[in-house]
Amino acid sequence: MVDGALSSTDATAFTTRERWWALGLFALALCLRLWVAADFEAHHPQAATPVIDEASYDAWARRIAAGDWLGQGVFFQEPLYSYLLGILYWIGGPSLHAARAAQAVLGAGTAIAVLCLARRLFGRAAGWIAALSFACYRPALWFPTLLLKENLFTFVLVLLALAIVKTRAAHTQKRAWLGWGSVGFLAGLGALLRGNLVPMLPVLVLWPALRAACERRWTARALIACAMVFVGAALVLLPVALRNRAVGGAFVLTTSGAGTNIYGGNNLDNPSGVATEFAWVRTVPEHEADDWRHEAERRSGKSLSPMEVSSFWMHASLQSMREHPLEHAKILGRKLLLTLGAYEVPDNHFLEWDARYVASLRWPWPGFGIVGPLALIGCALLVAGAKSAQRWNIDFGAAIEVLLLAGLYLGTVVLTVTSDRIRYPLVGLLLPFAAFAVVRASVWLWRERRVSLAQFAAGTLVVTASAFVVWTPVIDAQERAKDFDERDYNLAVEILRAKSSLAKAEQIVTELSARRPRDPNLELLQAEIESSRGLALLAMKAQAPFPDAEARAGAQLESALARLEWILERGTPIQHFRADAMTARILQSMGEFAQAARHYARALEFDPEDRDLLRLYGVCLANAAMQSPPGEERARGIEQALGILEPLNSTSSDAELARLIAGIRAAR
Repeated sequence: MVDGALSSTDATAFTTRERWWALGLFALALCLRLWVAADFEAHHPQAATPVIDEASYDAWARRIAAGDWLGQGVFFQEPLYSYLLGILYWIGGPSLHAARAAQAVLGAGTAIAVLCLARRLFGRAAGWIAALSFACYRPALWFPTLLLKENLFTFVLVLLALAIVKTRAAHTQKRAWLGWGSVGFLAGLGALLRGNLVPMLPVLVLWPALRAACERRWTARALIACAMVFVGAALVLLPVALRNRAVGGAFVLTTSGAGTNIYGGNNLDNPSGVATEFAWVRTVPEHEADDWRHEAERRSGKSLSPMEVSSFWMHASLQSMREHPLEHAKILGRKLLLTLGAYEVPDNHFLEWDARYVASLRWPWPGFGIVGPLALIGCALLVAGAKSAQRWNIDFGAAIEVLLLAGLYLGTVVLTVTSDRIRYPLVGLLLPFAAFAVVRASVWLWRERRVSLAQFAAGTLVVTASAFVVWTPVIDAQERAKDFDERDYNLAVEILRAKSSLAKAEQIVTELSARRPRDPNLELLQAEIESSRGLALLAMKAQAPFPDAEARAGAQLESALARLEWILERGTPIQHFRADAMTARILQSMGEFAQAARHYARALEFDPEDRDLLRLYGVCLANAAMQSPPGEERARGIEQALGILEPLNSTSSDAELARLIAGIRAAR
């Protein structure tokens, strides 16, 4: 928002030769990403089974491709990525390979966008350095293999920065207004990809006025430009808000997850502010909104709408900040250092864990440990060299505005939750500054080579401070080892869910248990393995009897029940829920219907809307009643079972459930 040295883009216009070089850069970036994606698909154990958020986006996109365009309820996750993925599935079928190929193209396009941005700010040399760095940046090679919205959001954020910069060089009033409209349009798209951009919208709408105020040339055109930003954003966001009103009953601009995001990164149970699992939230996205709501309703003692749930968790965060300001200041500080740190803080995936399986990710590609210090040095050089901007032939005003945009996004990350996937889009804005630092260092080495004592001391301080910020470990070695263990645990969960290899899952759990003995989550997995073995033995006995099958099955099931009882005495609410549900299924298979029903009832206290559990609960109640002699107790039990099953049947077209209800009625 400060007047720059360059008045047009002529100084950095592409020549015909450079356009061919840019095409070559695009091809290089694309080939590298396709190579890593092929390596990922060939060797990664989860390549064919998207996990956590990936699984949610994939399932959502499949529903959209099948015709469910409106969905249900107010959006809890930002919708744009899933809708675009759904269109891709609708056109060519639900192919993970096609999705990764499309994201590879998007990543290569982002490299070109970084090239254009850096050239506009700092000249040709910086542009090519920044673009080549992004083309080979290790996380940028990895992310296209994952079905995550950051692949698209990074591209949109760089385009947003480029659009803001280009408004500085608009030659006509019409072009200026269209330029500001594109700023609003891109900001709206970004808000539908990452909630971090929503609190930035007011600043972006006021951006033209702030620029005019800083440049001391206030005119009515600045207000018109602000209106154009607002209109551009409204064109994107208003249809989503109207959809939320029509389908979910609330006029919500994007999603209802703002409060939970703030609480997730700002509570005393999460001292580092990273993505974590809370005691009342399942790590399955389709249950996440309901789990947050159930816990908020339990604490408040009343039913809450989606926006009331968001407000509840926002209030809980603010109250904790008021009561424990020092602790929260430390949390914010850790999040800042983690966001600017060399360590790629894991979320759904963990880069270093994935690299165990994907050899192409083990190459010495540049990471944030290199980009981060250079970017901080470049920012310091820019601010310190304001008077030298014209001599350096850089657009100081444009660079400051991009730096402010990066600072705004960084601020939203620090105020919510930090991780590698949330930090990744920031890299597209920081690389031009890293390239600027390289260019200035090169110029000094080849041309000047002389520096005053004060300049040397200041330079040493900046370099040391930048390296310190990026390389100082915030998470200790024990926590980093735990990050690997959690991904091994997730792999075992996926193996059990796919029912592919009990032996492989048990091997992973055994190795983890050796490092983390009596961990409740591992005990749950071991109980699931034992119960699966026991139930399989019972099924084999029924089909082809063989000696001691029943005894072996009983031993496995009794061992599983003992582990689950231990968890029910010590675990967290989510662990109790899982243990109760698993105990109920085991008891149901053993014919202990009354006991099974009691455990199903306890599990339903955690999630009273789980249709699968409600159905199993009703079946157990009916079977328990039928084991009783004819009389009032039997009739009461059957009526209770029908009271649970019949509402389920009225909201579905499940023929099996209808037959089950008919059988229960006949037994009555």
